[in-house]
Amino acid sequence: MLEVLIGLTAFGALLAGGALFAFSSFVMPALRSVDAHSAITSMQAMNVEAPRSALMLPLVGSAVMAIAAAVWASISRPEGWVLALVGCVGVLAAFAVTVIYHVPRNDAFASVGTADEASWIAYAAGWTMWNHVRVGLYLASGIVLAVSAVLPAIRTVDAAQ
Repeated sequence: MLEVLIGLTAFGALLAGGALFAFSSFVMPALRSVDAHSAITSMQAMNVEAPRSALMLPLVGSAVMAIAAAVWASISRPEGWVLALVGCVGVLAAFAVTVIYHVPRNDAFASVGTADEASWIAYAAGWTMWNHVRVGLYLASGIVLAVSAVLPAIRTVDAAQ
């Protein structure tokens, strides 16, 4: 049963990482290619919509499941539990970047005037850099968790042969 929880946590982390990868790879570059007014207006609209969107399910869900999986794995110590714990810590680190860095900056950015190009340039640079960190943490953690979820089954098959 722990493997299922770890697998779901991996899925949530990979889904969150993939969604955030879209921002790093083409949304933010596209916003930087338009005038400041358009970029600021668009980003402010996304920042209003994001907390109400389905994106919250993998972001918050993977963090909650990571806590549960880390506690369960630490107590039961099944095969591969250290790997699972590493993956869970990575998910929580990615979520922490969101809570500690992105949310406060997004909230502050809501009051930026739509013609404030300097604020947009500074915001976009920092936001994108820390988004790359989130993406890396979510994707790496998802892979580590997926491996730890299937590791017991692989070892069982190997032992049976």
